[in-house]
Amino acid sequence: MKKLAIVLLHDYWHPAESIEPLLPMIFDEKEWIVRVTEDPNYVGAYMMPPDLVMNFKDGIADTSIPTTNWYTNDTWPPYVVPLLFAGGGTGYIGVHCGLANIPAESPVYTELLHGRFITHPPKCPVKVKITAQHPVTEGVHDFEIQDEHYQMEGQWDQTQVLGTTESEHGSQVGIWAHESGAGRVVGITPGHTTEVLTHPEMVKLLRNAVNWAARR
Repeated sequence: MKKLAIVLLHDYWHPAESIEPLLPMIFDEKEWIVRVTEDPNYVGAYMMPPDLVMNFKDGIADTSIPTTNWYTNDTWPPYVVPLLFAGGGTGYIGVHCGLANIPAESPVYTELLHGRFITHPPKCPVKVKITAQHPVTEGVHDFEIQDEHYQMEGQWDQTQVLGTTESEHGSQVGIWAHESGAGRVVGITPGHTTEVLTHPEMVKLLRNAVNWAARR
């Protein structure tokens, strides 16, 4: 039986067309039903709990003034995190902008991800280094990309750090994974461009993350 994935994407800085080329590389159509949406509320409104939610959408989705944040704009109310992910067993993967502009008090940070983006310098050479063996990092080798080097805040004692990102701007946690109740959660910070997302080592990493988080 095919598994169901909901992929949340598209914002001002990360348009859907920069992410969509990755999807057939990590979701085999023989094994997955993939629903792609720009609407965060689709995650909680779908008629059946998905096996996986993969988030590529910045919390601030546009440049409007005053700026709104969909995490605090009647979207994903607090009960969704424990009901769908921790309790329902839905896997969750936050990639790059899917880790951005999450309020410090949001249960998406405090109960689910335990890591969130704070800022980044201009794009620069970034080395991705694997630091722990795990199903998410299986077969993935260290690699270098031209990317935004995300500077992170995290409750790192509540997760397993699997990799770092390193540049002239220092070293940051770049890959992590843990179980949250019945769900499995992965955070991956690289991924600003199609070129980065479709780098062979990134594809392996993201495919592994999909399979592990969805218990395949």
